[in-house]
Amino acid sequence: MNRPLGITIIAIVLAISGVLDIVLGLVGMDILPIDVGELASGSDLSGGAAVITGILTLIVSYGMWMTAGWAWLLTVAVMIFRIVVDVWAIVTHGIGSPLGSAAIGQLIVSAIILWYFFRPNVRAAFER
Repeated sequence: MNRPLGITIIAIVLAISGVLDIVLGLVGMDILPIDVGELASGSDLSGGAAVITGILTLIVSYGMWMTAGWAWLLTVAVMIFRIVVDVWAIVTHGIGSPLGSAAIGQLIVSAIILWYFFRPNVRAAFER
């Protein structure tokens, strides 16, 4: 079965998101000396969670691009993990902070991806 267009788009968006998560996490842990204001401010725990989320997101993006059988379940797990991390960011940094605002956007995207992945044609694309 060919990869649905939605999976292609999501794979590309998640690859970009994964790279940004890694960069912002490393900035938040003071490993990369880039000034991004309050967007990456936080603790080593928040930065570490962002780096882990970014790495997992890149792995999921690759699996989605290849429509690998393992990618469906891993995508669902990573989207749930991303939602938990985003809720944590909103609670700890506040909804009005730059990090909280970014987390709201990521939370919405993750929820939409979860919904999309439970559609029968999308699930079938990963079955072999």
